[in-house]
Amino acid sequence: MMFFTKWFRFALVAVTVVGALVGVSSAFSKPKENSRTSTKPSTKHSTKHSTKHSTKHSTKVATSAPPSSAANSTTGATSTPVAKAVLPASATFKTSPSAPGCGLAAAAFCETFDKPAGDGSRTGDLDPVLWGVSRVGDINPGSILNNFAHTRMVGCGPTAAMPPPNDVRICNGQMFESLNDNHGVVNLDTYPKQPFNFAGRTGTVVFDVSADSDGSHGAWPEFVITDKPVPGVRSSISLQVPAGAANSIGFALDGCTSGPGGTTGVGLVFVTTADVYSEPKFTETGCVSKSVPGGPLNHIEVRVSRTRLEVWGTDPGSSTLKQLAVADSLDLGLEKGLVWLNDVHYNARKSIEPCECGKQFQHTFVWDNLGFDGPKTYRDLGFDVADANIDEGGGISRLGHLVGVGPVTLDIGGVRTVQTPTAAQVVLNSYSFEKFIPSISINGGPWIDTPWPYDNETYSWRSLSIPVPVAQVRNGKNTITFKSGHESTTIANVSLILVAGAPVP
Repeated sequence: MMFFTKWFRFALVAVTVVGALVGVSSAFSKPKENSRTSTKPSTKHSTKHSTKHSTKHSTKVATSAPPSSAANSTTGATSTPVAKAVLPASATFKTSPSAPGCGLAAAAFCETFDKPAGDGSRTGDLDPVLWGVSRVGDINPGSILNNFAHTRMVGCGPTAAMPPPNDVRICNGQMFESLNDNHGVVNLDTYPKQPFNFAGRTGTVVFDVSADSDGSHGAWPEFVITDKPVPGVRSSISLQVPAGAANSIGFALDGCTSGPGGTTGVGLVFVTTADVYSEPKFTETGCVSKSVPGGPLNHIEVRVSRTRLEVWGTDPGSSTLKQLAVADSLDLGLEKGLVWLNDVHYNARKSIEPCECGKQFQHTFVWDNLGFDGPKTYRDLGFDVADANIDEGGGISRLGHLVGVGPVTLDIGGVRTVQTPTAAQVVLNSYSFEKFIPSISINGGPWIDTPWPYDNETYSWRSLSIPVPVAQVRNGKNTITFKSGHESTTIANVSLILVAGAPVP
């Protein structure tokens, strides 16, 4: 049977699709972020800008029997594979491909955050069809499982301390997000599910932000491009551990003048190529005045090719671009990737020493007008496992799930596509005291094992993308079962990604 639906992106776009699906709501609630300490504390802490990071992500599909628990009795082999289906009318998009928008002459993507479009899930006020949101915080398996301190947002909605997902809101045509680091290292990451393609050219990404960081031991906005939609891409900045993505490039807006007031700019450029992390030399060519709460934003322009990164910015409310940083002679491992707008904290009280009286431990950043140019690619469809969302008392919420040895089964509801996906993957953050990455099973299918690909460092979050067979994914409700070799194994920010599951309307 043929069904028709209309998507809106200032204009109506008709999409013809095959199949009808019944959305099933997930029975799980939402988790909290990771902890600063563990019962087995790591001894490999270093400064934030560590340079000894390397990873070798690899996966294999095991041939062992599927889980035997009753919850997993159905097998992927006999299930109905994902078919083409209709997205709900809530799947709204801003601009038509290659139309002007966000200050670009030809925008392949433009988000102006006109109004709230969330559904109460992990993405807050952002549309979960178009956006992914992840949070990485306190961790100490057994007692603290991706715990997050409730935060007070400034300038958008209620000011009382509230748990996620109330930390991401849309007000007055802008995205507000807030973090309370509670003396720890935490980050909140957002990305649109449409890849940015800069192959064979210099591509441009633009966005506006209230760039007012107190420095590299405070809170700062960060921009990253990653080859996979892995959550928590900068989850362990104070540890000598691998970065989250196999191939990526990013920078932190924490440079120039430290402390309140003054100027801001690029304080760090970082790259991963084939899982090897580095911090290439770059030239800090300028600074801009910091934004002030409730005032105009800084406009940032990123120009990137396979070999060069340029960052430009304006003073708040100005249209005059200043070059902020240049990194040259790069050899990036990607020419297409997902664009991330991140809020990162590094125990921001310590941004003013020795009193530890920094003010940005609880801080709100404001974002607007994210756009990029280039060819029209596709859109991934992502479906989130609900966070645990357990109130631990004292203004703390737990977002993560303890797997332990397992098996533990979590649900994903409402899976559907618009076109046949080219691949599927489960993305997540994982933590263990020992060298274990959880094995997964989709809908009771064979176990998929990921060997430990890192150095000896444990006691930190890992950002993982685990390929899964598209044929094992069903329309509607799906299950993911986890097991591990150690009782401390914890997971967070779990999503099923159907690559190229939708066209760009």
